[in-house]
Amino acid sequence: MRRTIIILLMWFPALACCAGIAPEGRWEGPLQIPGRELQLVLDLAPGSSGAWTGSIIIQGLGIKGAPLSNLVVTDTDLAFDMGNSLGTPSDGPARFKAHIGAGDGMAGEMRQAGNVAPFSLRRVASAQVELPRRSTAVGRDIADQWTGEFELGGYPRQVTITVENHADAAATAQFVIVGKQTNNLPVDLVIEEGNLLRIESQANNVAFEGRFHKESGEIRGLVELGPLELPLVLRRSVGRKS
Repeated sequence: MRRTIIILLMWFPALACCAGIAPEGRWEGPLQIPGRELQLVLDLAPGSSGAWTGSIIIQGLGIKGAPLSNLVVTDTDLAFDMGNSLGTPSDGPARFKAHIGAGDGMAGEMRQAGNVAPFSLRRVASAQVELPRRSTAVGRDIADQWTGEFELGGYPRQVTITVENHADAAATAQFVIVGKQTNNLPVDLVIEEGNLLRIESQANNVAFEGRFHKESGEIRGLVELGPLELPLVLRRSVGRKS
């Protein structure tokens, strides 16, 4: 009997070593898309309810702390997609699968529209999961219609952004870009923090972020088109709303 117990005790460390490594943490490494290498940062952590939560950064694609959707985690594998953060109505969201190996390594692939991009990540720190941001109300100086123009590929693009407050609720916005065609972008997020305004169309990977300058009555900032950032100045197209 004593010998049996000793043998079991000797096996327990080995079994623990062979068990899956918990995926909690910040993981970083290259994502190999065709003809280009991007840096991927993945944060994973168990939530208060026991379900896993996560967020992702893909440098070079304008993806900054996007929440993970349909996240499934086991001891050795995980799968998730990026919802509207990286996807199209015709092709659906970008989907990820990965296997957690021995040590602090993880390898997998991203799939979208028939394309496959492998990645290899290493755990580098504790998880820094970014919680989904929520829209806020905006100040009276911002709740108006704004117009501006930027240039892309040698052609001008006209921008109209209309921001509207609602009683006891967050603000909403209309975001229209007119070039060779008119794009009325669905807006997911409207945030004002201090004098900084951010408006996002996550489904189209388009955003505007700028600061309101009271002395000139302008919002000066950048329009983000995926990885591109282009200067854009917005001015009121109608008088200030009362």
